[in-house]
Amino acid sequence: MPRPSVSPLTALQRLTISTTEASTHTMAGRSEIRRKDSGVPKTVRILGWRATGLRCPDHAINCCDDSGKPHRVTLIQMPNGTGKTTTLALIRSALSGSAEHFSPEEVLAYKKRSGSVSTGTFELELAYNDKRVTVTMEFDFEHGEVSYGTTFGIGRKVGFNPPIGLKQFMNRNFVDFYVFDGELADRLMDHKRTHAEQAIEALFQIQLLAEMKLRVVKYWENITRDRTAKDRKGYSRRRNNLEKWKARLKTVQGEKSQLDTELHRYEADLEFQLTKYAEGINKESERTIKIQNAQENVNEAKRNIDEASKDALDKMRDPHALSDSIGNRILAFKSGLDRVKLPESAAREFFEELCQESECICGRPIDDQVRVLIRKRSRRYLGSDDVSILNELKSTIVDAVGASRSASVIDLRDQLSRLSKHVREHIDAENTLHELQREAEAEDPDLKKAKQISDRLRLKVAEIKHSLERYDSKDDSVRLDKLEMVDVDKILSIPTLNEGVERLEVRVAEALDTLTTLQKQKILGNILEAAHRTANQAIADEIRDETNDVITELMPHNEIRIESIDGCLNLVGQRRGSVGETLSVGYAFLSTLFHRSQYHELPFVVDSPANPIDLAVRDTIGQLVPKLSEQFIAFMISSERDRFVDGIKRTTRADIQFETVFRKGATALEKLAGEFSTCVESRDGLRVSGETFFRKFQLEEQE
Repeated sequence: MPRPSVSPLTALQRLTISTTEASTHTMAGRSEIRRKDSGVPKTVRILGWRATGLRCPDHAINCCDDSGKPHRVTLIQMPNGTGKTTTLALIRSALSGSAEHFSPEEVLAYKKRSGSVSTGTFELELAYNDKRVTVTMEFDFEHGEVSYGTTFGIGRKVGFNPPIGLKQFMNRNFVDFYVFDGELADRLMDHKRTHAEQAIEALFQIQLLAEMKLRVVKYWENITRDRTAKDRKGYSRRRNNLEKWKARLKTVQGEKSQLDTELHRYEADLEFQLTKYAEGINKESERTIKIQNAQENVNEAKRNIDEASKDALDKMRDPHALSDSIGNRILAFKSGLDRVKLPESAAREFFEELCQESECICGRPIDDQVRVLIRKRSRRYLGSDDVSILNELKSTIVDAVGASRSASVIDLRDQLSRLSKHVREHIDAENTLHELQREAEAEDPDLKKAKQISDRLRLKVAEIKHSLERYDSKDDSVRLDKLEMVDVDKILSIPTLNEGVERLEVRVAEALDTLTTLQKQKILGNILEAAHRTANQAIADEIRDETNDVITELMPHNEIRIESIDGCLNLVGQRRGSVGETLSVGYAFLSTLFHRSQYHELPFVVDSPANPIDLAVRDTIGQLVPKLSEQFIAFMISSERDRFVDGIKRTTRADIQFETVFRKGATALEKLAGEFSTCVESRDGLRVSGETFFRKFQLEEQE
């Protein structure tokens, strides 16, 4: 087959350069991070949903007006205990397909508390670029299973099969960004997770650069697979060895990823137990003060140990401080130098210079025979460098050892004595602290349990970290120059495996005479990796700056700000804010994120949008959240209405849908609901449309 005139590598390289230049251009100053010619964005709207036979009351919500157009804002009021959290979880599962992996216990958690229903159904209707998409979840409580069905285009498909253009946004990693709650706001600031950075990459399609790098690698693999080697036997051996190393690298990376996931889970559990223990310890003010004082004594003793240890180690670097005999021998060495008058006053260089003269300093002529004799005897003398070293050595001995040969030994002994004293103080302080903690644990079994669990988790965290070190550090015992003799299945070091793969790729390329192509692939891969890193950082910096501007508008008298976006949102000078602050920062971040991307228009669904936020900030939040997207759906309780709803109305003015859903059993409210023509009754619940009932509804006993 004839080769194309322009190789795929060249085409990819041009694409990469143009992509990098475009990214650099759009990131300059505070320019828009958008494609000028992006055309019509991909639009997703929630049209409504229907739930039957599940933990929430049977109900159906239609988010569209009489013309079939989705409302700009939909406010759904559901009191605590009605199934608000269940409904949000069902929407997430319908959008992500996550229920396919539910355990039987998780499936049963969605079953109605009363009744003998064996099945349940949740159906979510979407509009994707004005085309209807329906996702159905069928719950089988007898077998503990959930089955999906997807309707789009020509008909219904079994399983979770969203349209191709929606797949990157209908997955468990991204759905949480537009079906939002306070937990996500917390996770955005969790350094152990990468949700904030993932959102930026997905919305601005930065991950395409990483995908391009994989395509480049795949291209080289394809041409080497189809190319014929001169030495077929030698090539096959090299190729098989390369595939074996690549397979091992993939396996080890998978093991490390699994350990990382376990570590994050155990660390989160440990942090929870430690917080629980601290809260239990601090229940009684008198005990709290005693424990705080004991903890401070432990910390102070630890600081003293650290300082004394450093001082002792510094002194131990002087060998004469370890023993009197070492000091005696060092001084004896200097005395020996003085006794033989070393270094001499004349250096070897003096005799070499003398050989260049025609006469000796005594006046006698110097001929070639004499010059040979002078050079020969000059070897008995030291050079100028040697003289300098000996002089410096003698001065150092005088300065270090000094007049007293035992002073340094005594000084080190005193320092070690002080260190021992601080160690004893630390042990006593820890014993006191542990005794106070044991007394508290004896009074409160929950405290003892939290302590036992945290101790086990701490050991597990340490064990996993120790295991991870084997994956991250290089294995120097592996002979990379003898790759054919290495048992690759025993290697755990990822750096070592990476280096081995690179060497084997070179050998395969040499066998196929494609070394130049391999080098191009490596160069292009590095360009794409650098472009990905640069674009990610530049966009993150702009998002950070604009988010801080929004935070200033939301909380003008609050100094909480984002310092950087590196995996998570890192705050300036603190790790977390209050619940209200954290939620406000989350809103500000998502507001900036969705506003800056015109590639996609997604709905924004929020659980308890204003519950933990101060009244003074609610009005501003209410004006902000409808601007996050073209469709805003909020699940709330009656106590959140104050100021928040008024803020929304000031921004949206019209096109607000008000829905109230509650269980049967509240007689007065059922009677009030019956007076409204918009009341719809189901087997175990009621839904009333309209702002009037929405404002009047109050169910304090369930809140």
